[in-house]
Amino acid sequence: MSAYTRASESSGRGITYPEGDSLAEARIPQYDGQLALGEDPHERIEEASHIRAGRSGSRKRTAKGRFKRLRNEMGKYPFSIVANQLLRETDPWYAQSTRDQRRRKFHRIHKVLQELRKSGRISTTSPKNMTEGDVAQFCGWCKERLDDSTSVRYLKFLDEILQSAGNNSVKALKLKRNRNLPHPTAKTIRTIPLDVLDCLLHGNWELENEWWNATGKAALALYAHSGMRSSEVRLAKLADLSLERSEIVVSSPKGHRKWASGDEVAPIMPGASPVLRAYLETRAQILREKGLNPAEVEPLFPYFAKDGSVGCWGHQIWIRLKSHIELASGTKFKWKEMRPTFAQKSVDLGVPIEAVSKALRHRSTTTTEEYYARIRSESAFSKLRQAWEAPVVENAGKISERKLEFGQ
Repeated sequence: MSAYTRASESSGRGITYPEGDSLAEARIPQYDGQLALGEDPHERIEEASHIRAGRSGSRKRTAKGRFKRLRNEMGKYPFSIVANQLLRETDPWYAQSTRDQRRRKFHRIHKVLQELRKSGRISTTSPKNMTEGDVAQFCGWCKERLDDSTSVRYLKFLDEILQSAGNNSVKALKLKRNRNLPHPTAKTIRTIPLDVLDCLLHGNWELENEWWNATGKAALALYAHSGMRSSEVRLAKLADLSLERSEIVVSSPKGHRKWASGDEVAPIMPGASPVLRAYLETRAQILREKGLNPAEVEPLFPYFAKDGSVGCWGHQIWIRLKSHIELASGTKFKWKEMRPTFAQKSVDLGVPIEAVSKALRHRSTTTTEEYYARIRSESAFSKLRQAWEAPVVENAGKISERKLEFGQ
């Protein structure tokens, strides 16, 4: 039987995940000599193909006149090696959530390249040896399966991996303005329908757990009336909230200590204050029942663990709270959709985009209009008609229709 016998699906033999490997969590396999299920056999013999092609330094003649195969400097699985090394070098730059996302994307790109290699659409999966044609085929796959924005991100990740191996194929294609390269387009802004939002904020739903019920209602009110991100509300502190000024300090913003200072302020719109005041009363009562001083408990939304400790809600348990709210209210929503819903509702009410951008703490309106809120076509067309039909007052005090002179 061949040395590259395929491991059976049931046993999964041939796949190991070494401890400490940065891609082990993302399920990118490391191999013990056998061909793993779904693995590309061409990668196994890629080094031998280099030898047959007569590449310099790939083989050496021994004293007996035979050829001895030299070890490939990139290993048997060059994509995994390069991706692992890149992750180790760049992990300190990113937050843990971004690290996990990069691992998942690298793993997905690796699987796609394996599929393309198996089907014969690309010549290799080695980041060092991929050609412009291989990159073009990858872009073609992205165009068939993914939307434009996701395709751009996948190509960006692939370019990062290739450049770390000294390969500039993606850059060369961009310089040639290749038509297969994905281009970013205006992405659809996903918001919560107003009837669903009204059900969440004013519906008669209740959770069995009193504390979860109070937390869920207060969090929804704060999300819908401040435009804060999911983690910014979840990690908010009691000292951040000021109902007298209708403001809240965003102490745990995205990019904290990198491009965000942690002392920016978000406004709280009318309608949230009664819900938040009721929540603070419930919070104080429950904390006193547990023998704690409400003023000394730092989190605005404290979570009581089974071991008796008190801290902030974790990401997964926060998602579980959302699931309970969905079951009780009979609606579906996402925490992250609250922010664009706040922004789009403000724009629809006639708030200038500059004011909305300031409330979302963006440096410019470009980010706001691209990802969070845009003027709707109906509203834009209506304002245009009003401007064209509106009369003007001339110097003599006479009212006449506006005369438009073209070509000036």
